[in-house]
Amino acid sequence: MGSLSDQPHFVLFPFMAQGHLIPMVDIGRLLAQRDVIVTIVTTPHNAGRVQNTIARAIESGLPIRLVQLQFPGKEVGLQDGVENVDMLSSREDFVDFFTAANKMEE
Repeated sequence: MGSLSDQPHFVLFPFMAQGHLIPMVDIGRLLAQRDVIVTIVTTPHNAGRVQNTIARAIESGLPIRLVQLQFPGKEVGLQDGVENVDMLSSREDFVDFFTAANKMEE
């Protein structure tokens, strides 16, 4: 294995939906198996959904890690703790959810 500075580093930020999160973790593991450093960025709730999978990958020696960012849903009117589209209670919440997701860029 080369030095950390010689290795490519992919930062993956899956959209906060189950259909995006799990495949992105799988892609991250495949990249890490090829000596690529992988950082998966997600929210605390979503991290909990994949934490065991990531922990097993780390234990097996893969260069992969999970970084958690706070989701600003409450700032835009979503209920506290809503961090994934499957947690939305109405169609109207989708607008607020996408607004919060865009705020994460700030």
